[in-house]
Amino acid sequence: MPSETLVQIQKGRAIQNATLSGDSELEQSFMISTGRFTIELRKLVHYRHNTCSICGQGLVRGQPAYAGYNALERPVYTGECCRHFVAELASHIYWWWIDYPRPDRETMIWRYMDFAKLVAMFKDRSLYFARGDKLGDPYEGARGLASREREWKDYCLSFFRNAIVTAPGNNGPVPEEELASRSKQMYDDFVITSQRDRLLNFVSCWHSNHVESEAQWRLYAPSLPTGVAVRTKFGKLDDSLDQRFDVRGGFVQYVDYSNAFAGTYDKLFWKRSSLSHEAEVRIVHQQTQLSEPEVFGVSVPMDINNALDAIIVSPFAQDWFVDVVRETAKKFDVSTKIEKSQLLSEPFF
Repeated sequence: MPSETLVQIQKGRAIQNATLSGDSELEQSFMISTGRFTIELRKLVHYRHNTCSICGQGLVRGQPAYAGYNALERPVYTGECCRHFVAELASHIYWWWIDYPRPDRETMIWRYMDFAKLVAMFKDRSLYFARGDKLGDPYEGARGLASREREWKDYCLSFFRNAIVTAPGNNGPVPEEELASRSKQMYDDFVITSQRDRLLNFVSCWHSNHVESEAQWRLYAPSLPTGVAVRTKFGKLDDSLDQRFDVRGGFVQYVDYSNAFAGTYDKLFWKRSSLSHEAEVRIVHQQTQLSEPEVFGVSVPMDINNALDAIIVSPFAQDWFVDVVRETAKKFDVSTKIEKSQLLSEPFF
């Protein structure tokens, strides 16, 4: 057995013994966050979200989860129930802060597009993610209605003022002038961060459905005779994207902004109720620094032959166009099956 593996096992046993014996000081010495996240650990946190990956129990709301690695260096995501199995803590996860539901691996998703975009996907062997402010919806990443901004600001200022007054180590009253200045600065920084998020997050939009949607054909393949759709499952697509790119997926929540404000972790997954027909699953890639102003999107490399279940040709297309799609796929060495939509198949009476 390699020596480093033995050390990890001994560390895991020491943590377990410390937990059982109540030796919190020893336990805490092993529970310092390292911040080390592999792609496998990120995916585990994504798919498990509110469930322990070891025993399968639901996590307790209000208690952080532990994302890290066991004594054999395998990713684990757990709560207090199995914390003693964590030999290296990557980070605490405040999972209940992120309320948007996540697609599971079997969620069927569709992307409707014109033929030119399909050819670009073939040629580049990648999935295009558009910058958040270039998606065509002025509400992308919004907190709420402009008419309610004052209400939101007052709430935030009150929250920040309370945080300053009750901060650990604060031994006396904070002068009002200082309190007002510091809380305003915190709010201004908060707004700047929120606005930057639209420029740091890149999005690929998909439609969640078990069957074809005629409405989606008409909305997103406007050149109807030459429209196409790609169909797959979320987990299959997720596995096929270049693992060097950190992505996360979520179901879009359709809300009434007249009585709700979007949270920091949810706003990219919120849209207006009037768009609920989209039934959108979106995949988000976040960058750590701003791109050049002229960069409107990011292409994430993709194993295209493993990413897609099928390519569907528009029900409004002529038979000759089906042959064009097949020949184009062959030219770019794409082996995904291609079929004509049966949406407008003839009925009998």
